Amino acid sequence: MKKLILLFILLFNITCYSITITMIGEDKSPLKEVIANINNKVKISDSKGRVTINTPEEFLNISISKEGYKEEILTLKKSEHKIQNLTFVMKKINTSYVTFEFSVNTGLIEYREIGTSRFTKVPFLGSTKSLEFLSGTYEFIFSSKNSKKNKQILNFKDNSEHFFIDIDIPKNRFFVLGNISKNKGINFYKNNIGKIIPPKELTLVVLKNGKIKTKIKLKDTFIPVELEDGIYDFMIEGRFYSNFYFRGVKINSSVNKNIVISIPSVQTAIHGVIKNNDQFIGGAKILFTDVNNNSYETMSNFAGEFLINLPPQKYKTTLKKPGFVLKKNQNLIYDFSTPNKIYDLTLDTRELLSYVEGIVTDDKGTPILNANIMIKNGDNILYLKSDDFGKFASSILPGLLFIKVEKDGYKAFGVVTKLERFSTLSGLKISLTPYLSNISGIVSNSFTPLSGLHLSLRNKKGKVVANTISNQNGYYEFSDIKINNSYFISIGLQSYKYYYSDVFNVTKDDITNKNIILQGRQIRIHLEFLNGSKIPLSNKEIIIEGIPHKTDTNGFLLLNLPENKKNIDIKIKSYGYEKQIDLSTMSTNPNQLTLIIK
Repeated sequence: MKKLILLFILLFNITCYSITITMIGEDKSPLKEVIANINNKVKISDSKGRVTINTPEEFLNISISKEGYKEEILTLKKSEHKIQNLTFVMKKINTSYVTFEFSVNTGLIEYREIGTSRFTKVPFLGSTKSLEFLSGTYEFIFSSKNSKKNKQILNFKDNSEHFFIDIDIPKNRFFVLGNISKNKGINFYKNNIGKIIPPKELTLVVLKNGKIKTKIKLKDTFIPVELEDGIYDFMIEGRFYSNFYFRGVKINSSVNKNIVISIPSVQTAIHGVIKNNDQFIGGAKILFTDVNNNSYETMSNFAGEFLINLPPQKYKTTLKKPGFVLKKNQNLIYDFSTPNKIYDLTLDTRELLSYVEGIVTDDKGTPILNANIMIKNGDNILYLKSDDFGKFASSILPGLLFIKVEKDGYKAFGVVTKLERFSTLSGLKISLTPYLSNISGIVSNSFTPLSGLHLSLRNKKGKVVANTISNQNGYYEFSDIKINNSYFISIGLQSYKYYYSDVFNVTKDDITNKNIILQGRQIRIHLEFLNGSKIPLSNKEIIIEGIPHKTDTNGFLLLNLPENKKNIDIKIKSYGYEKQIDLSTMSTNPNQLTLIIK
């Protein structure tokens, strides 16, 4: 057996032969770590660029490769080539390995080498894409669905590159308005919204897939917010709101962009009674004032009872009842800080002299200040004015009283009542009916009615009186507006110049027409025309967008163009010159450009 093994080894050594291959670069320097594949046997070159292999095979299939170099492949026959030592000169390849990283997950890459006309299109899935390019300068266009095209010029020089490409997908603009109401809900509106109670110190958090997209401070007017169409969760942040969500809210800019979020108020209930010894006091006003001087008011009924809902916190209590005041030990700070709790409160009073006391309101219960009040008792006449809360009070002789109330913009009203001796006439409520008017008109840009614009009617102090939205015909209307007051109209965010009307007076109970024409925003383009010798083309006819213009003596031409104008076509017949100018590349104001005409 041992003899057979020795014989096999001897025969193998006789039939095998040794090959040494040396790999060098074009500069004759040895190349290490070159991969040599000889008849599927892989060797790696050493620091001198060499690999050695023993083989009995007649034919040799050789493949030599190294990153950055051209692969070499050849086939040799032992009997013909007398193989012992081989040297390969490996040539570098001029290739760049480029990785693009995108801000979106899907899109399209279009590219062409400068000097060629045909674009190659390559889609990408995922946020990265790797490609190989020969050395040179390329024009790229990167895009995604509904995005703006990102054009770039890139130069590659035999190395690896990594680029971050930002693809801008425009978002839709929605308008959000908060409303404190009895019920929780989200509504979408196109035109008149109705009465809104704006929230105080509340923030709307917009989430998508559990991630916060934006936060909005809710105010007394529409707040613009940019969002993509889709499904969102809305969360309310506030002192008395915790984990208060509107989940699965679907918004679609093509259907409606105006969102009203109705939020139930968080309150504490105060149930109380007002007494004077054993007598219950009806018609008494109880004022609750918090640490921020916000006041809330209620009135006791004929049995002296009252009920009021308040935001949870501490309050000072004040009684407003002619002829009565709270006892000293009742004029305290009360802690009503627990939400959704019912507190019981008993207020003890002491009686003063007789008074007549009342309040003047409109037909909706809103107090009317500075109303003229005449109280006639026999031959005695007393003139009063209501205060900032519509209230009036005074001492007066007892008897049969005739009370007449007047106020500009309202119908006069009178009442007769009897005042007993040493008594208090309180809780007298006089309601005036206002003369009302409507304000309406058409919003346009001189030619076309403009729909979906948010209009606000404001008083002369700038406070919003009413909101509305123009319909598809550009028509808008503010209803039930009090007369004998000064107002102005404002239009907020839109693609035209911001609009504020002149202050106007509404003086009759009729329809006031106010048509509004919005002016388009413009940019100024300052063009200088020179010939090949850089001499001004003075008084030369220039055709721009098909309209002839003429340069001044210095070859200048000033244009006013719409702000959204992207490019202009320029033609000079006498020079046979035609060119389109890309305005997006110009950034100065006025935009100035010098054109050399040859």
